[in-house]
Amino acid sequence: MLMGLSVLALATASGCGKEDPLVLTGRSDASESTAPSKAENPREPAPAPGTAIWPHWRGPNRDAISRETLDPSVFLGMPPIVWRYNVGTGYSSVSVADGRLYTMGHREGNEEETVWCLDAVTGKLLWHLAYPCALLDHLHKGGPGATPTIDGDYVYVNSREGEVRKLEAETGKVVWVFDIRKELDLPLPEWGLTCSPIVRGNEIILEAGSLFAIDKETGQLKWRTTARMPGYGTPELFDYQGQPHAAALTNEGVTVVDLSKTSEVCFYPWESPYDTNSTTPMWKNGELFVSTGYNVGCGVLDFNGQELSVQWQNKAMRNHMNSCVEKDGWLYGFDGNSHNRRTVTLNCVNWDTGETAWSVRDLGCGALMATQEHLIILSDQGELLLAEMAPDEFRELGRLEVLDEQCWTMPVLCNGYVYCRGADGGLACVDLNRQD
Repeated sequence: MLMGLSVLALATASGCGKEDPLVLTGRSDASESTAPSKAENPREPAPAPGTAIWPHWRGPNRDAISRETLDPSVFLGMPPIVWRYNVGTGYSSVSVADGRLYTMGHREGNEEETVWCLDAVTGKLLWHLAYPCALLDHLHKGGPGATPTIDGDYVYVNSREGEVRKLEAETGKVVWVFDIRKELDLPLPEWGLTCSPIVRGNEIILEAGSLFAIDKETGQLKWRTTARMPGYGTPELFDYQGQPHAAALTNEGVTVVDLSKTSEVCFYPWESPYDTNSTTPMWKNGELFVSTGYNVGCGVLDFNGQELSVQWQNKAMRNHMNSCVEKDGWLYGFDGNSHNRRTVTLNCVNWDTGETAWSVRDLGCGALMATQEHLIILSDQGELLLAEMAPDEFRELGRLEVLDEQCWTMPVLCNGYVYCRGADGGLACVDLNRQD
């Protein structure tokens, strides 16, 4: 059986290499937008050309939806793949800000994991940092599963073995290292640690069974909650009645934490076979959507400030490793397990009722993100698709063969470029900027 990874939320010598980094054009501060509003807003303003950022897992609003707009006719002319780069084995997605792209991988033939910083437009190597780390390729290809987090002048990364590093964004210089297993007295989980760092104020929040926080300046442990079996996803931040909270899916269930009190509020059991809970819970108007694979399925849980209760639960969406996208009360995501791609479907499910609106086969266990109008889909065999984001039916607008390898990692749109990553290390940049 293949395990679930949070990538999709589901790599030469040690040290830094650097080649003529770009002049900075702006700043991204993740701490300024760590608890975005999840209220319905069907048409948010698009960023000015060239100013978009994607600073961490699931983007600036943590909903996997870009506020950029696309002209779908660009697919009629087969958009060009403007550059490729091999970043090594892994499932880490990309983060982009200030003209730089960051990702992680494990290069073949060594026992090192690498953080890569590339020019986001040209693919030119700006710097890289390598450090010892096991591949951990148990029943999958292995390599890092967490996505880098950009915060102003720094980048935070989490290795497969659970070493969290604060790096200078421009140079890759290490500021501090936090060893999760040592500090939390935690044995290495079967598939390692794959939670993406979350910046909130002066804290770095992660899940490793416990939810815990690292002081952003000192690299010291600030607080932790009840210890449980670690999952492979990333927590969701949300506000409830004006108070900051976090929800995480461990391999035992859903934990809700009051961040103002740094204590667990409630716990709801949600287990899956093979201990592979690996998705990000999704918050909307007092409710949490949770989904896992291995025929467990999904559900919406109501949160009243003290406990979680089931609104509905079914098997309409069984996310193995990649979380859904939600827009206007509809969930779009992959239903089924990666090891049986012929049975996996791309589904559209109603948030309020759990009813399936449509289902499409032949994309395998891929990954997706969205704009406010379109789904951007990467099939598990490396085809990039554009489709309308609509609940009445699935309407494909075009596709392009981008990679010829296993693709379980969420694609990312930033400033008109779509970045697609394969498990063997292929990273491709597709230019969707319309050419007149």
